[in-house]
Amino acid sequence: MTSPSTNDSYTIRDLAMEVQRQMSIHGSDGPKLLDGLREPLSRILASDLSHVGVKREGNHIDESRYLYYDCDMSITFDHMPKGKDIPPHDHGIWEALGLYSGQLKHTVYDRKDDGSKEGYAELEIIDDRVLQPKEMAIVAPPAEIHGFTALTDDTWTVTIVGGPYKLDRSYYNPAENSYRRANPKKTKIV
Repeated sequence: MTSPSTNDSYTIRDLAMEVQRQMSIHGSDGPKLLDGLREPLSRILASDLSHVGVKREGNHIDESRYLYYDCDMSITFDHMPKGKDIPPHDHGIWEALGLYSGQLKHTVYDRKDDGSKEGYAELEIIDDRVLQPKEMAIVAPPAEIHGFTALTDDTWTVTIVGGPYKLDRSYYNPAENSYRRANPKKTKIV
């Protein structure tokens, strides 16, 4: 796999090493991680990623490529199909994304109930915006619930995940204060 380069030769490997460094400093503290990743991720978002990566199976999308993977972290390049609503869901781990191209309606939620009633969840929107190229967002416990919809055909993201996703996730319906658990690999969610 080749590494993209910008005018200053910043590579995926450089980004992966910086993600590891930021994780060692900040753990899974989402806002601090995003602050620490903003500059290195911006450098990768400015590079040509059109011919890099290794195909991977995405959970809600058809085209996704690994740019980097180890047991502690992954970096992927993902095409988001226009108009496909990805419902609010959790991951069990932090996830940062940077918009490479297109437009992405992205909403982050905080869960307000105590989680004691199976199938019931009260969510509060804490970040709701349309991401433009080179803009970033992060979801991290405890506010690790998000949903999104690509608004253009050319919507691509660079996604960094700080460990393995949990197998069974919660998929939320905020209008009904409900959720259901599902494995996105085994159950058609969208």
